[in-house]
Amino acid sequence: MANFKHCISSSWKWASSYIRFSKAAIFISGLIFSKSFIENAFKAFLIFYIIDSLENLSIGVAIVYTVAGDGIQQFLVILIHHLAIDRHGDFRVIILTIPCLIFGLLILWLSSLLRSQQTRNQMLYIALPVILVGLAGKEVSLEGFLRQHFVEETIVVDETKSERQQEEDYNDIVDGRASLWSTGAGFLGQFICWTFTSSLRWQQRIMVSFIEVAAAYALFICGKRFFLRIPPTRRTAVSRLKEAGGLVKLIPLWLLFIPYCLVEVAGFSIFILQSDRLDTEINPRISLHSFNQVPVSSLYVFEQFISFLVSMSTKYLIRKLWSSEEAMQRGARYWRMGVGMAVGFGSLSSAWLVERRRSDLIKKNPNNDEVIRMTILWLAPQFGLLGIANGLVSKGLTDFFYDRVPESKRYFVVLFNQSLTVIGSFLSGLAVLLGPDWLGDTIDKRQLDKYLLMLAILNVAVLPLYIFLSLMFDWNIPDEVDGRDIEIEEVDGSDVEILIEEVDGRDVEIL
Repeated sequence: MANFKHCISSSWKWASSYIRFSKAAIFISGLIFSKSFIENAFKAFLIFYIIDSLENLSIGVAIVYTVAGDGIQQFLVILIHHLAIDRHGDFRVIILTIPCLIFGLLILWLSSLLRSQQTRNQMLYIALPVILVGLAGKEVSLEGFLRQHFVEETIVVDETKSERQQEEDYNDIVDGRASLWSTGAGFLGQFICWTFTSSLRWQQRIMVSFIEVAAAYALFICGKRFFLRIPPTRRTAVSRLKEAGGLVKLIPLWLLFIPYCLVEVAGFSIFILQSDRLDTEINPRISLHSFNQVPVSSLYVFEQFISFLVSMSTKYLIRKLWSSEEAMQRGARYWRMGVGMAVGFGSLSSAWLVERRRSDLIKKNPNNDEVIRMTILWLAPQFGLLGIANGLVSKGLTDFFYDRVPESKRYFVVLFNQSLTVIGSFLSGLAVLLGPDWLGDTIDKRQLDKYLLMLAILNVAVLPLYIFLSLMFDWNIPDEVDGRDIEIEEVDGSDVEILIEEVDGRDVEIL
């Protein structure tokens, strides 16, 4: 009985801390819903749309277009993040970028109604960059703008903990409140898209996406009077770059995550292509066609769900098991990244084995229109492992960065993390262009298994180097005051600031 009361008490304490109603959140959640909807309906399967839209296009070039588009989007994320924080604010960025997405989808929809293939291609080249601007604006501003509405001075944290841990607890509560809204809206968007649009043709899918995004934008405008608007800092790009100079120390460690970023890029390009000619039927005895199919979008939703579960559970366990030991939490986050890189190797290994079997079956069935005797569920392990790796590495990079830098430099988390994706995307495209012997004109002729094996070996090879550098060197970045470094150390359970000043060529500590 006592355990039951304790469970009820803990549940009530959690609910009272994390569940908050917000009028502004209702209107913002509509855009988050549309973001997940369009990612599932269009962005995640952009490579198939490019192949279907551009006739006589080789698979290799389609991969280059897809990964280059993702790299451009992430580069735009970095630029728009600066505009949102320093120049215009999140609200204005949302107001200006979402119409780009709506306009781009409208162009694609109208182009699908035309008969001229040349005109459709020209409109595609116009629409895609505009869509990327809109998607980048959503990625940058939506969740941060939602978070602003849950910041309260009345949030109670454990005052017996160190100042840094109190700050982390406070941020966890604020992030948790916003996450309940954003996660709920995001998964609802994915579920509805997966349920109702997976069987639609591209023309219908784009039309539905256009209507949905336009409706969400109109709803957002209606909630204008409920929104909080934090004024921008008015910092210039030059001053930000000077401030970022102290973070150069982190670059060697961050470069080790590039091989993992190649895994992420393979997830929305090569993994999707591997579903070509696979049997999507569940059971021949099921008469209803819509209930007897496993579209590749199901595997994408499965990956995203696994990623969310792993990310949240890992973060919770680290904070729960070492609630009063900050150093142990940091160490656990080091190992979290390493385990994620190892799981990424497992995902690529699974994809390599699947591709070998798939290639053998295709050679026995050269007819391009014939479904081979291999179910699409063979792809489930690699998507599941990719979801685990994503939850450990991609979702953990932010905490990993925050552990290394003072609060004054957390602004640069977007610059560091998105730069990895940009580099990974363009390296993937470069590998496709430089490896024509591996990547033939069609998915059936290419030696895709060798490319996947190379990525797997690269990921497992960099893991020992990551462990060695993590353990042998101090990657923490001290804060600065008047040109002098500040290091924060925990002494007798409390944080003590130590100024590091250079005297006669030596670093001198000043308490």
